[in-house]
Amino acid sequence: MKNRILFVCLLVSSCVCYTLQAADCVPTTLALLQNGLGDMTTDASDIWSWDSSFSCAKGRKIGGGEGHLLTPAMNLSGVDGVSITFAHTHNYAANPSTDYTLWVTDDYKGSYAATSWQQLTISPYASNTNWTFVNVSIDVPVEYVGAGTVFCFRYTSTADKNGTWEVKNLRITTTCEGVEAPPVALPELGDGRLRVCAQNLQNYYFNYNTGRGDYTPEEFADKTHKIVDAMLWLDADIFAFCELEAKPIILQQLADSMNIRTDDRPYVAIADEIDEDWDEQYNNNLKSGFIYRKDKVKPIGANHPATSSSYYKKQLRIQVFEELESHERFMLSMNHFKAKDNSDDQANAKRVANANELIQGLQDYPLDPDILIMGDLNCEVGEEPLTILAQAGFEELLLKYNTDAYSHCYNGGELIDHVYANASMENQVTGAGLFHISTGCGADATYNAGHRYSDHDPYMVAINLASTHPTECEPMQVSYLPTGADGLGAMSAVSMSGQYFWRYQSSYGATCQDRGGEDWLLTPVYDLSQADKVTLAFDHTINKANDMATQQTLWVTSDFSSVEGSEWMQLTIPQYPTGTNWTFVSTSVDVPLTALGANTVFAFKYDVPANATNNPTWEIKNLTLTVTCNDTPSALDNQSQQPAVRKLIDNGHLYLVQPDGTRYNVIGVKVQ
Repeated sequence: MKNRILFVCLLVSSCVCYTLQAADCVPTTLALLQNGLGDMTTDASDIWSWDSSFSCAKGRKIGGGEGHLLTPAMNLSGVDGVSITFAHTHNYAANPSTDYTLWVTDDYKGSYAATSWQQLTISPYASNTNWTFVNVSIDVPVEYVGAGTVFCFRYTSTADKNGTWEVKNLRITTTCEGVEAPPVALPELGDGRLRVCAQNLQNYYFNYNTGRGDYTPEEFADKTHKIVDAMLWLDADIFAFCELEAKPIILQQLADSMNIRTDDRPYVAIADEIDEDWDEQYNNNLKSGFIYRKDKVKPIGANHPATSSSYYKKQLRIQVFEELESHERFMLSMNHFKAKDNSDDQANAKRVANANELIQGLQDYPLDPDILIMGDLNCEVGEEPLTILAQAGFEELLLKYNTDAYSHCYNGGELIDHVYANASMENQVTGAGLFHISTGCGADATYNAGHRYSDHDPYMVAINLASTHPTECEPMQVSYLPTGADGLGAMSAVSMSGQYFWRYQSSYGATCQDRGGEDWLLTPVYDLSQADKVTLAFDHTINKANDMATQQTLWVTSDFSSVEGSEWMQLTIPQYPTGTNWTFVSTSVDVPLTALGANTVFAFKYDVPANATNNPTWEIKNLTLTVTCNDTPSALDNQSQQPAVRKLIDNGHLYLVQPDGTRYNVIGVKVQ
């Protein structure tokens, strides 16, 4: 591998350069426009500014003008490849492809006018009729980059056409040729089609100086490079991590860093509702999260907390995945239990609470009976929290395949990271094991020091998913709102453009109010492909209404991927309230069978324009989803006439029902 150096020059009063990597070429991502203009500069402050409401750089000039938004100067000479990615939207432009353009130079002269520029092609452009952001990724020809590389967003407008251009999430990445062979043996996992990897990344913080890690830019780049090395060696289809900084950018940083090392860029970070305020001061918050290969699996439903605890809801997470090849699903839970702390007398009690909350959370999120639990559980088999998991019907898989397994070296070699599966999931596992890239206990403690990036090893499991799709109609009844301490329960709130969003109020149910915004309230995903009849019933009220039939609406999709990525069908709400008071009305919707499928989601959409005369409030409670079958008089009766073993959802809980009507919950415990 060639020796290369990547410098970034910050355009302040003088050019200050610092090294991102001073040894072998290391793929690096420079993230810009994350929370303010930051290191970006402009020669037209009356045109380019930071819009904190939408977290983007905004170019706008009434009366016409031209302004340039410039990246820092970078020494990119000698890198093997460069790409630039960003999200942008625009409105009211005369001609977006000429009004809003992107340029690059390899020899910046200190000002836009003094420099020669090469235009890069932006694709796609937004619709120019609304404010929907679209993503752009451009591979920059290496002949356009050099010792003084700068990218420029050029905005122009005329006196009679004053458009607005918004840009955010800007990243510049460099690639390097060659990936060395792994220095230690990869785990043997059998012939499983899907491979799932998990790891504690030991305080992986994008915001370097946090008090927990205190990375320099060089150290952060080095840690990222080593993580990516290990992840690419393991070649998993799903990655689950804990001890991540609780910021939206951190998983995207990892996915970007993995993608720039692959030709097809398959890795996608799963978004969550965790959005801590970005500031210079360390706020001591960690989270767990997921990255997946878009060519192998897709996420089903939202990334969901397993607990309502204000702290642990960031660290006990549930995500359902569907294998694209087989269309089969499983529930993956990634966790970080309370750390062992000799100064905390309640540490074990907190881990016990974590275990109980996790089990309850899995039962309250009824999307699939196959469950895989992974994470740094901070205790060994035999300790009370893991005994709780075992008594609930989960089996530890790392020890099943290697009785000497270890993942951490605090006491000379201990297994505190785990893979647990319930009975139905365990039957689909072909192997589990660890990749000792970071630990190496005892006499081998230093053999892999050059590759070490954490105090925990990554660990993996391989699975062949078996069919659980219904072959005939299955009766079901699910109740929502309220459903527990956090109110929204298994439902998910997604805000597309508003400052406010769906939230829970104990006296009123789910509530949404927004001063001009689009906010969605989503049910979990259900396979209703064989349903004979589906009914959605709820109570709702709307006050200070403008146009309820268009601003407070109900939708369904048969193949959910995300709010933006799904095709939605509007359902007619038969009974609306008066719109002028707080009186609830009851309504019931029979859903057309043509609108149902294997990935069905129902959504309440609140959409009020910014110029609305009122800011309506929509409140919903007592929501019930009922599936009845032609050969079943009641959704919950005559169970023995159903298939040998079938799924049943009752009051938000998923059960497996035997021919005699005996129910077992998703972790195999008999409940009736």
